[in-house]
Amino acid sequence: MMTLATLALLISFACPQDDSLRLIYAPNSRVHVATPGAPSPGYFLISSIDPDSIGFIDNAGVLVHAIQTGPTTNLEPTPYGGVTYFNGNLQKYVLLDDRLNPIDTFGTHAPYKTDFHEGYQERGRRFIVIGTEDRQKDMSMEIPGGDPYAILIGAVIQEFDRYGRKTFEWKSIDHVGPNESTDDVDVRNKRIDYIHVNSVVEDVDDNFLVSCRNTDQVIKINRKTGAIMWRLGGKAAKRSDFTIIGDDVNGFSGFSHQHSVFRARNGDIMMFDNGNLRPYPFSRAVSYKLDEKKMIATKQWEFQPQQKQFAPTMGSVQELFDGNILIGWGSTPTGLVATEVDRSNTIHAEIRTDVPLIIPYRVRKATAGMTGYRRTIDSAGSYNFAWYDSTTKARVDVQQVYSPTTVVIERHPYQPHNLLFFTDVPCLIYPTRWTVRAGDPTAIDASLRLDVSRLIGNIEMQDVELFHRAIEGDEPFSAVDATVLPNSNTFVISPIRYGEYMIATKYCQEPALTRPMNRSDVASRSVDLSWTTALGADGYEIEVSTEPDFKTTQVFMRTQLADTVISGLHPNTTYYWHVRVVRHPESGPWTVTWSFETESLTSVDEDINPLSETVFLDGSILRCRGFGPESTVRVTDILGRVSAETNVNNNGVDLSEISRGILFVTVHEPNGTVTCRTIINP
Repeated sequence: MMTLATLALLISFACPQDDSLRLIYAPNSRVHVATPGAPSPGYFLISSIDPDSIGFIDNAGVLVHAIQTGPTTNLEPTPYGGVTYFNGNLQKYVLLDDRLNPIDTFGTHAPYKTDFHEGYQERGRRFIVIGTEDRQKDMSMEIPGGDPYAILIGAVIQEFDRYGRKTFEWKSIDHVGPNESTDDVDVRNKRIDYIHVNSVVEDVDDNFLVSCRNTDQVIKINRKTGAIMWRLGGKAAKRSDFTIIGDDVNGFSGFSHQHSVFRARNGDIMMFDNGNLRPYPFSRAVSYKLDEKKMIATKQWEFQPQQKQFAPTMGSVQELFDGNILIGWGSTPTGLVATEVDRSNTIHAEIRTDVPLIIPYRVRKATAGMTGYRRTIDSAGSYNFAWYDSTTKARVDVQQVYSPTTVVIERHPYQPHNLLFFTDVPCLIYPTRWTVRAGDPTAIDASLRLDVSRLIGNIEMQDVELFHRAIEGDEPFSAVDATVLPNSNTFVISPIRYGEYMIATKYCQEPALTRPMNRSDVASRSVDLSWTTALGADGYEIEVSTEPDFKTTQVFMRTQLADTVISGLHPNTTYYWHVRVVRHPESGPWTVTWSFETESLTSVDEDINPLSETVFLDGSILRCRGFGPESTVRVTDILGRVSAETNVNNNGVDLSEISRGILFVTVHEPNGTVTCRTIINP
């Protein structure tokens, strides 16, 4: 664990380009999501979506967030709404909070190297992480042709509390030998990856379930003693305590080179079975019911796509909170990234890509960055779609149930994608959208309530419109003829309509210029420009020019405030300015253009700063430090006459031939200006 200051410093060194951790809106995901059923609420978490980014993808296949992290893998949700991921530059895991801000790092304690295969935050704010150790072993005593100075690559499992104190440690070399490696592992090598642990989870009794890929085993470790309580192995495993029943394909029983092992809520052991050592390899998700008295493992469930897949490496399985199963297909070369199914093998979502580089180690799903809830509807009544303190602000009132079904409602804090309208385009679209899905849309008679109280600000409900489209992210929106509950900000849609909802308003107050008054005189080298605020503004853009048609621009800037100060103005000059509102992702129209005129200077403006550390005299040479090569420097006298003008460079500006007196130095940058005052040979 480390301080936030250290964390920020490390991340800045680890990340490319702008040397920071960036959360960016990224509308193009390069993956395609089909949702033939009712997928669980949440975003699909994919690492890496680019070589240097992790991605959050919604059910429409849109990359809602991309976090630029540098080389990374193993993106995992936390129990507290955040995520963790392994940063390849740091060689540590980074913990993000529920707003996706980095708050900590963690990894194995020295001398062990942190392994990307497993690291996450557990309930109780504990951390579990895998590391590796190198230990020399004389393999010539174990097998013919073995290296007497071989290095075993062992696994180290560590657990820490929230303060970074180690509470558990287990070393594989002390408990599992290289004689248990499967036959495809060459134990005559100099370095032997003999066990290759790729997942560790707590079991229901607080002991640990560990997936060992290179021994084809799942082992259970006693938390208190570190002893191995049992081994569950497939056909190719050298050692197993269980007999596998009901899972024989071409004489091969069980699993091989598995990933992502855990105890499902029904008690089964579930995993992603890569299937490497089968005579005819294929990959799948599979679960087994264990009889730990008779030591029998009985296959209970499996899923394979219609087109068989084989992922020689990577892969994942996740049991979602509503019972659906999310399967990540690892390194399969077919473009299939993930499938979300239920226990009856009905497909609810499928992710595909045509980009070869998108091969995620794992695919997860979580409601990080949004709110969503799924409820089973089996009787009449009111169903609120909230989970603890997270709410979708939605309620379903059920009048009649023809057959039990599930309803999923999500609320996302941004505008819908692919905005199209059958009606006139509204002036302001609020940064909120809902999706409403049902397993069987004909199973219930119901109405839907959407509470927009905290979303619309001071706008009256009569000025707010509700829009709907049947397919998320596709086809145009239509206005909904919804009723509004008396004395409330709640829409009622009866009967319920499934699909995507958004709210907007036709009432759209645009900014209006207020100061300085049009055609006024300004007696200073700086001016305070102000305007009225606009409804739903993300910011404002200001443009200042000496030409009324703005063919050239002296200032172009963006601010979130309703005023700004422009410095470095020239005397006896007419300036034109206007403002426009920014509502993500577009800008509105420019306001009317106003002008002001600066007066001729007869004295030094005391508002202008003297020379500083960034603009200074070196003898008779004026030097500018800390400005980009695109910046320009201009030297003027008290009457506004230009004495020198050039690009900022290392040579500076020679003032030896310039007339004595008070000079003004203005450095123009793309994002603004810096103006200073100096006196040359007074």
